[in-house]
Amino acid sequence: MKSFLTSITLLSFLFLSGQSPTNKILTEFLKHKALKNASISFYVYNLTDNNSIINHNGDLALIPASSLKLITTATALEILGENHRFTTTISYSGKIENSALNGNLFIKGGGDPALGSHRYRSYYGAFLSNWSTSIKALGIDSINGKIIADASIFDNEVPPTWIWQDLGNYFGAGANGLSIYENFYTLALSSKNEAQKTTISQINPHIPFLSIDNNVLGTSTNKDLSFIYGGPFQYNRYISGEIPKNRSDFKVKGSIPDPAYLCAYELDSVLKTSGIKVAYHPITKRLLGDSFIEDTTTEITSTQSPTLASLIQQTNLYSINLYAEHLLNHIGLHIKKEGSTTAGAEALINFWKTKGIDTDGMYLYDGSGLSRFNTITTKQLVSILSEMDKSQHKEVFYNSLAIAGKSGTLSSIAKGTAAEGKIYGKSGYMTNVRSYSGYITTNSNKKIAFAIIVNNYNCSAYEMKKMLEKIMVSLVNE
Repeated sequence: MKSFLTSITLLSFLFLSGQSPTNKILTEFLKHKALKNASISFYVYNLTDNNSIINHNGDLALIPASSLKLITTATALEILGENHRFTTTISYSGKIENSALNGNLFIKGGGDPALGSHRYRSYYGAFLSNWSTSIKALGIDSINGKIIADASIFDNEVPPTWIWQDLGNYFGAGANGLSIYENFYTLALSSKNEAQKTTISQINPHIPFLSIDNNVLGTSTNKDLSFIYGGPFQYNRYISGEIPKNRSDFKVKGSIPDPAYLCAYELDSVLKTSGIKVAYHPITKRLLGDSFIEDTTTEITSTQSPTLASLIQQTNLYSINLYAEHLLNHIGLHIKKEGSTTAGAEALINFWKTKGIDTDGMYLYDGSGLSRFNTITTKQLVSILSEMDKSQHKEVFYNSLAIAGKSGTLSSIAKGTAAEGKIYGKSGYMTNVRSYSGYITTNSNKKIAFAIIVNNYNCSAYEMKKMLEKIMVSLVNE
């Protein structure tokens, strides 16, 4: 162990003196008993002087968790551009005769991850009512056809390496070519005494056909320990676990089984409320299968997403899995003409390979970091951060990052220390995985890019967070 640590000091901490605070903290960190079974990778690059200053297992491929979002968002910015938007289109087939549409109404999804999102409530406004108004403006008071939701811009498959425990929950909602409300619904649970079964008081929005077998108990816990089970397009859901007892309106979020269908259902409801009669039940292109016929259509109206710059800011600041998965699908669509996780991952890796980055060991199975099959190295993360520091989209990317002690997923990091406000980055966490990556401005006014990943540690997630926080703060003080 002594010779190992000596070699680390000599070969890795290139700019740090033997008495450096970071040197001491890193040496203590590597010897910590909680890391005896752990895999650790740490890489730091001085962007001001253009040299590597710390390299501990920089080429070791590890599970990054949500730090992967930095790579996904950076790639989307470089390929699509910061002003890119995604468009949802309303159109019709057939003819309008005597105030009746003798044809079908189509909702064509453009892969907008934020349509109807609570984060963009003022941006989208009453988008469904706006669509209805545009339809009524054509003089239509009845539709002798179907409302058909078309999400086929993507393959609409969740990454196959996601675990069953995640799929039914909001963070396990996959990308959909026609997403709505961030593809989650909110379940309100009422709990009573210890170990008593809870009751469902509300589901918002209403999901037609949804059936939930509720086995959640109220206990002395102070947080949400419940999980919803169920996959895409499955309406029978099972929820179990625990929530705090004696609560009347405890919120739990689940993934919408079929977002495209819900969008068609929602528009159908709004049209009927406005007085427009619809002859058939809403449906999707997927459900129609081989019976779906590509008709010539006439556009009625369209809704554009916020800019990619705005979507990326939300993705990185609040670690939104759904947005990252959409971006990966769009990368695949743009480069390989296929909106899928596989195509996106292949296109992403190849993009950075053509930039001269060594992508050996980079294996990607999603865009958000939820899959435990993902592996990347800290050197790869830092290399991409270095490229983005030279990019025309540098400012947009930088502004999308959380700020230590102030915002997003880093709001509780380095609060009240000299490092507060000087670390811009992204965190990553899942069971036995902790990671941080981003940029640091040191007290000596140097700008550095860094990444650290730890897998399989033997302590609590909070304890690991505090240890890594200490390392990041020490880098600021250099």
